[in-house]
Amino acid sequence: MTSVSEIEIIDALKLKTFDNHYQNIIQGIGDDGAITSINPDYHLVTTTDAISEGVHYPKGIEAKAIGHRCLAVNLSDMAAMGAKPLWASLVFSRPSIDQMWLEQFISGFSELANKHHVTLIGGDTISGPELFSVTLQGIVPKNKSIRRSTAKNGDLVYVTGFLGNASQGLKIIQEDKKNSSSEKLIEDFLYPNPRLKESSVISRFATSMIDISDGFYSDLQKVMKASNVGAEIKISDLPISESLLKKMPRVDAVNAALFGGDDYELCFTIPREFKKDFHEDYQLTNSTCITCVGEIKQKNLLLLDDNNKEFKLSGRAFEHF
Repeated sequence: MTSVSEIEIIDALKLKTFDNHYQNIIQGIGDDGAITSINPDYHLVTTTDAISEGVHYPKGIEAKAIGHRCLAVNLSDMAAMGAKPLWASLVFSRPSIDQMWLEQFISGFSELANKHHVTLIGGDTISGPELFSVTLQGIVPKNKSIRRSTAKNGDLVYVTGFLGNASQGLKIIQEDKKNSSSEKLIEDFLYPNPRLKESSVISRFATSMIDISDGFYSDLQKVMKASNVGAEIKISDLPISESLLKKMPRVDAVNAALFGGDDYELCFTIPREFKKDFHEDYQLTNSTCITCVGEIKQKNLLLLDDNNKEFKLSGRAFEHF
């Protein structure tokens, strides 16, 4: 197929595929920079995340999934901050781009953007190794952002959704073992669901929050380090889906839940005294499951098995380098 030019790519991105959700975009795509106005009662939150072929996803996955994923990973960061996303800038590099690939990529990106009322306002395209980077900007009421550094001793530790599905979905793709029983796991990897709706309730109660991108075990320790606390986690309470348990023994599913990346669920802490009110408010508007998996302690991370004894780790946490 014939490759498309940068001008043709920009023109495609400027089409009405992307809705303009806000009046405060003064200048969007088409100039040397985007111009937006900020409400003085809010803080601006900015996230930047990149995904690349061979590191974050296997070569040859569908363009629609790439478009979805490169925005979803940033939306998940916004959810973890308790922020409302507004504007996105997209930079991508690829050796060549044909019309069909471009249409599918834009479809994946724009469907998720429109679902969460995000407007694409700029970016850049270059020819090179396959890589996609999004800078996302959003707002949060002043002094209402949720951070990693504010967990307190005695807080309850929660997670949204299920853990380990995405990492197994990636493994199935890599080993080319797709079948009808693995569709849910593959979908959870290719099309992660950023928990923005869930965050809008969680952030009213949470003392701290982080998105689970590098695995629950690794990301919980980031909260512990930033907050200078420890935690006690009950392995038997980790939310593991039936889809995952059908694919492997429970001990392997537990390792996937602890160490598997790409879940893009939320890990957050709630003061024990707010537990009842939090559950009541959350269940009014959200169907995504939430699970209490442990408690914040003064120091160290202790994993307890089904017999309330220390759980012996057999996996290892994800490392970027």
